[in-house]
Amino acid sequence: MRNFLWGVATSAFQIEGNIENDFTDWENLGKFKNDNADPRYENGSNHWDLWETDFEYLKELNLNAYRFSIEWARIEPTRNEYSQPAIDRYHQMIDKLIEMNIEPIITLHHFTHPSWFHSLSPWTDASSIEIFTKFAKKMIKEFAPKIKFWITFNEPLVWALAAYGDAKFPPGQKDLYKVMDVTYNILYAHIRIYDMLKNFDEDIKVGIAKHFVIFKEARSWFLDKSLANRLHQFFNVMILDAFRTNTLEIYFPFLLDYVSYLPLDNKIDFWGINYYYRLHAKFKINYKNPMELFAKNPTTDMGWEIYPNGLKKIIKLVSKYDKEMIITENGIATDDEKLRIKFIKKHLKVVSKQIKRGKLLIGFFYWSLLDNYEWLEGKSKRFGLIHVDYENKFKRTFKPAAFIFADLIKKFKTNNNSKGKIKSKAI
Repeated sequence: MRNFLWGVATSAFQIEGNIENDFTDWENLGKFKNDNADPRYENGSNHWDLWETDFEYLKELNLNAYRFSIEWARIEPTRNEYSQPAIDRYHQMIDKLIEMNIEPIITLHHFTHPSWFHSLSPWTDASSIEIFTKFAKKMIKEFAPKIKFWITFNEPLVWALAAYGDAKFPPGQKDLYKVMDVTYNILYAHIRIYDMLKNFDEDIKVGIAKHFVIFKEARSWFLDKSLANRLHQFFNVMILDAFRTNTLEIYFPFLLDYVSYLPLDNKIDFWGINYYYRLHAKFKINYKNPMELFAKNPTTDMGWEIYPNGLKKIIKLVSKYDKEMIITENGIATDDEKLRIKFIKKHLKVVSKQIKRGKLLIGFFYWSLLDNYEWLEGKSKRFGLIHVDYENKFKRTFKPAAFIFADLIKKFKTNNNSKGKIKSKAI
């Protein structure tokens, strides 16, 4: 497929360093210690200083696209005061990518916020919509003339659950109805941003990067099967359906009963698929905690089960919604390069077969270019194709899997058939 997007994905905060935001505030307050993790940010992977070197690696990997995010806290560190030097730096980055014939794909929101945000206008409050869309409007004015692909939000439900479900992300509250209110307001902000981008240029493509998980019943018991289905509907299907039905709706016995009109009107051009693993669901007779979720035979350093067939299932699910799809994240945390290579090959084989069967897949992005700050895990979990030596001035070294990935991309590009589909024999 000649225009297929081959890339890697990153997020600003996880790699850039030299930033203060709600996550660094949370760390400084000792809040992460409550989870017995105490991750240390310590300038991420120092990409803010080393971005030019890092971009050279993109070409060496045979990539034609790069997904990255704009760090809101860097742009607007104080309410209504924008940092022109930060904006200029992002312009430099985008211009360099374009010069290198690499398609830049922007993510506007990837989990982090300015320090002032949660106290002034948390996502539980409708005022958050206006405040975030004002930031987005500024970014559109700056970058829309250069950027064709925009991702408004990365994994909105994941962030809502982490911040208002189990309280591990700031602002750290536990209320499932707030999770839904947050999701509603985020999706409403998406509507506003979609309209702004389309008013600027109707050919711009706008999407959401959504996390998907395969849920499998732990036992053949009907309550385990029912639980797995409920989780699937909540985590995987609810937001997809909302774009068609204009209703954000979920019923989860004993936990959640939520229905709210939301005028989405199918305002999305592509679905970003973030896929990593499968979970097994076991029903428990416990009113406060009626479920247990676990991985079988976890083989990644995150404790995640490797299940490539799940990607096929997710592509099949999302294809029913008749939108283009991009695999916006797929990767593995491991120090075992043989395992990383096997992971990449198996998932790309799925991608190849799905394209051959006519699915509207237009891109694949490995997570991630660099080892980085992996949220609650700190820097102990290494997803990168490039090793970062945190103890030696952030020295970069290609891992063996990077060369395999680059070679596979080259083979994919070479083995196009006459219809532009990728031949599965490339793997």
